Amino acid sequence: MEQATNNELKVRYEISFVTQSEDAASMKAVLAKHGATIVNERPITKIQLAYKINKLGYGFMGSAEFLADGSAVRELRKELGMDKDIIRALIAKKPEMKGDEGRAPREGDRRPPSAPQRLKSMLGSMLSNEALEKKIEEILQ
Repeated sequence: MEQATNNELKVRYEISFVTQSEDAASMKAVLAKHGATIVNERPITKIQLAYKINKLGYGFMGSAEFLADGSAVRELRKELGMDKDIIRALIAKKPEMKGDEGRAPREGDRRPPSAPQRLKSMLGSMLSNEALEKKIEEILQ
């Protein structure tokens, strides 16, 4: 029960990282050291770097979502920067996803009616030839 309340106080973050080796054990060790819990992890892929970093032309990129205290993130960034295996790391706070209910509509949310809807509304307001001739006769009199 303590674990559940402890996780509720933690914030969801996402880390994207580039390492020298295909193994992300050093990154996981740093996260575990600071009390972070990995929630979701994506596979590591080999990438070509846009420019050389520490004389390396390629690296292994991965990303993971984790739960951690907000105060631990600063220390996490420092320690990840000092790790020799981790070339680059970026930590971002994940936004909370909420449903559309309870949210006031924004100006950009309203979309113009689709083509079939516009066509139906135009056809509904159109007059037949007989009705049009009758209207013209009324106007001319």
